[in-house]
Amino acid sequence: MLIVDGREVTLVDTGYPGDRERVIASLARAGRSPADVAAVILTHAHPDHLGSAEYFRSVEHKPVLVHEREVPNATGQRIEQVSIATLLTKVWRPDVAVWVRDVVRLKAARVERLRGVDTFTTDVLDVPGRPLPVLTPGHTSGHSAFHLPELGALLVGDALMTEHAVVRTPGPQLLPSFFNHDNQQALASLQALSGLDADVVVPGHGPALFGSPADAVRAARAAARR
Repeated sequence: MLIVDGREVTLVDTGYPGDRERVIASLARAGRSPADVAAVILTHAHPDHLGSAEYFRSVEHKPVLVHEREVPNATGQRIEQVSIATLLTKVWRPDVAVWVRDVVRLKAARVERLRGVDTFTTDVLDVPGRPLPVLTPGHTSGHSAFHLPELGALLVGDALMTEHAVVRTPGPQLLPSFFNHDNQQALASLQALSGLDADVVVPGHGPALFGSPADAVRAARAAARR
């Protein structure tokens, strides 16, 4: 996700390690290059969001910011993500097996953890777009959404999703529990999103939802009850 503000850009998450060329191509489609990236901000440090963060930090010399609670995960001191053993128990489903194959191709197992990182808490970030972090722990300990009130947008990362290869029914919902560090906390964290003012909710997985965060949260809670 790119937040474009004049010539400068804030890059929100960086995909898998194998997505780097796609990230650079997205910048090019916006008429920008890696040099125009003022900062990288991460919703959390799973491989499909962390992928090129260290590249932007060490090669492009851009600051990379995570919530202070996410630092151990981002740097590899305490990794919070689904284990290979757990994934192997799921691959009997053909759709999941295809997803695992694609994840391997995108070099998820070879993600480069951050060797240095800047942190934020809950203050507006002094980066293009001035996003407001919203701490939403559960998927990981320091997972954060980003509110862009002037744009009427809420970037929720993996606090909720609308579609995923391993889920058969689309729509606003939590990710499957085996992806979450603390599933009950992830469900409770939806409350932090519910009262925010936005016209579009952008998840890390699946299409954007045009409507209020409150509507998205209601749907996600209903899905959890099912």
